[in-house]
Amino acid sequence: MRRAPLALTATTALLLLAGCTTTVEADPAVDPDAADETSAPEEPTDPTDPACLIGDWRITQAEMQSFYDAVSATAEGLVLTIDGDTGLSFTADSYVYTPSFTLLLDIAGIAGQGVTTGSIGGSYTGAEGVITTTVVDNSLSTIVTIAGVTQDASSELGAIIASDPINNAPFDCSDPDAPVLQFDIGGGARTPVALTPAG
Repeated sequence: MRRAPLALTATTALLLLAGCTTTVEADPAVDPDAADETSAPEEPTDPTDPACLIGDWRITQAEMQSFYDAVSATAEGLVLTIDGDTGLSFTADSYVYTPSFTLLLDIAGIAGQGVTTGSIGGSYTGAEGVITTTVVDNSLSTIVTIAGVTQDASSELGAIIASDPINNAPFDCSDPDAPVLQFDIGGGARTPVALTPAG
C-alpha cells in the first residue's frame, strides 16, 4: 500500500488543527449583543427649548448692523451705521443685555453719532418658542451728538437705538451653538439676529 507523502500529511494536519482552533467572531448584524451601542442616533434638538439660551453670548457687529438696517427701513430719512457689538447673557430665569457701541446717524442728511452704554436686564420666561421679559434694571444711556450739539437722547431715541429688543421675541434653537432671536424693530415687525458664543 502506498503511503501519502509526509509533506501532504503534515499540511493536512495543520489545516485540521487550524480548523479546530479558529474562533469565528460574532457578526453584529446577526448578534445584536455585539452591536456598538454608541452608534445610536442622538435625540434631535428641540428648537423651542430655552435651555439652549443659557450662557454668555455676543451679537456681532454684522448681526447688529442687520438689525439697525431693518430699524432704519421703518423710519423715513434715517440711516444707522453701527461700530461695536452687544453682549447678551442668560441664566435659567434672568437675562442681561449690554450694548456697547457707537451709531453713526444720518437723519434726513444731517450727520451725527449716538453712543450707547449701560445695560438692561431682569427676569424672563421662555415658552412655546417665545421669550417674555420683565425689566428689573435699566441703566441704558444714549448720548447723541448732532451738528456739534451733544445731548442725552435716551428717552427720545432709546426706543430705536437701545430698547429691550428681546421682549416677546420668538427664538429658534435648532442650532444650539447659534440660537436665533427675532429682534423687535417696532410696529410689530421683527428681524432675525443670531447669537455667537462669547469669548
